[in-house]
Amino acid sequence: MTDHTFQWRTAPGGAAHTYTIFLRDFIAPVVLHGENQRRSAHFNVRLTVIHPGPDFPDDIAAVMSYEPIVQDLRRLCAEQTQPGVEELAERAAALCLKQPKVCSVRVEVELPEQTSGSIAGVTVTRENAEGF
Repeated sequence: MTDHTFQWRTAPGGAAHTYTIFLRDFIAPVVLHGENQRRSAHFNVRLTVIHPGPDFPDDIAAVMSYEPIVQDLRRLCAEQTQPGVEELAERAAALCLKQPKVCSVRVEVELPEQTSGSIAGVTVTRENAEGF
């Protein structure tokens, strides 16, 4: 009989084990500086999060929930105006990195043009300064 018990090992270099959380196709209305009306900002967020360990309890408190990220993005987009799509992505990344379990984040923001139908966007990747 083969033993299929999971054996927890430290990642190469002693780094913490991580897992990834995705938030895809989050849409919220924003107003960019110099514009009078709101338009839909489309977000795709990828979070690299510290894994709680081999014997973590089956409890939401032990793992990272995407709900605080969703709430932060809603508040960010509800602000009066945003300087531009680049700053919107930078602010979203900074909000994600404030979560204590987040090691790194990749934020993609797209803003469809109202008249032409084209899409302007930016992607930023940022890491936590603590360097898990």
